Amino acid sequence: MTSIPMSDYYFRQYELDGVDFPAGRKGRILSAICHGDNPTRKKIATDMALRPATVSDLVLELIRDGLVIESRPTQALQKGRPEILLSPASNRLCAVVFHAVSHTIHCAVVDFSGRIHFEAKEQVHADRIDKHGFTDVIERLSAQSRPHIPKAAEHCGFALSLPGIVDEPGKRWVYSAYWPKLPDFDLNILSDILRSQVIVRKNLNCELRARISRHARIRNKKTLLIHWGIGIGAAFASNGKELDFGDGFGEIGHCVLDPESTAHCKCGMIGCMEAEAGLWALATQSENQPIPIDEHKFEEFLKMCSDKSFLKRPILLMAHTLRNLTLTLMPDEIVLTGPFVQSPDTFQLLLDEFEQILPERSLVSKGRRPAVVSSRRSKSDEIIGAASDLFRPAIGLLCGNKSNQPHES
Repeated sequence: MTSIPMSDYYFRQYELDGVDFPAGRKGRILSAICHGDNPTRKKIATDMALRPATVSDLVLELIRDGLVIESRPTQALQKGRPEILLSPASNRLCAVVFHAVSHTIHCAVVDFSGRIHFEAKEQVHADRIDKHGFTDVIERLSAQSRPHIPKAAEHCGFALSLPGIVDEPGKRWVYSAYWPKLPDFDLNILSDILRSQVIVRKNLNCELRARISRHARIRNKKTLLIHWGIGIGAAFASNGKELDFGDGFGEIGHCVLDPESTAHCKCGMIGCMEAEAGLWALATQSENQPIPIDEHKFEEFLKMCSDKSFLKRPILLMAHTLRNLTLTLMPDEIVLTGPFVQSPDTFQLLLDEFEQILPERSLVSKGRRPAVVSSRRSKSDEIIGAASDLFRPAIGLLCGNKSNQPHES
């Protein structure tokens, strides 16, 4: 069976149509094929209470559209002529996703099934690269990726998954502490340069969306994703849908927890939590021991480091942040990623501190405490989450929703 990640997101657009409405039938049948275990026409007709002839006609359209392929079972399960099995054509749709990791800009060609056909990267100086230099890197990586898009695939466009404050509808990269020379970066210019549709997304929103799609148990819950690394950011989803209250939502690293703090943040303010607990700040301010600013190197550094006293205040600040977010958003689960929480003892110190400042016995938290778990950032989640807003409208058009325009917000 070909697994289609994010299929619940793609086919949500057909839920209101219902099986009895002709406008939604084709999409609902494709959804059944993507969710089922190689179903047959007969099974789809039975499950959806549709006439077999209707199902056959629509399946034929899907095959002609290149969205569905037919196959015979390798072993007959019953006597007589075996029924034809149906499965999604995973490489019918492809997209190119750009994302940033420390000092490296990555590029990936990904198809509808989440399979990555090609990857390339280019190392840059994030603290020195300007807008022209960034655009040049994107153009070079795009040129490398194009030959690797399957010939039978529809190229749906390019997606940029970016850290910091991202204006998704306006396609502007407003601010990222690690990329100081790219403030208020209007990325609309890339559509002309790449001669294709370009969308811009916040990286944590992309990752959280795909994570929820993978874990059915949290689709109807409230989930808070926090990345604690070079910077500190968050994404939040309720009932399977990420919530974004504005361009700066999720920039929790720029909240002030100690009004007496004199730490200067790269954002221009004083007292930001990130200016004391972010990896960039710890690496800059370190005097007793050199701390690497690269997240992967810092994770290895923590494993070898015997004196972790420098983490006392960052852990305290992060624990208070978890408390404030718990009382504000009341999440069912908090997922922490980043190099700090990959160290089991550091993660446990954070949990212990969180328990002290928001104890189970408190009247406010009693019975409403979230599960707090550590996890690794998922590159594949970020990539498919970014590409999903290119695939969804393409599916809508191929399945007959001619009014479905590319999702730009």
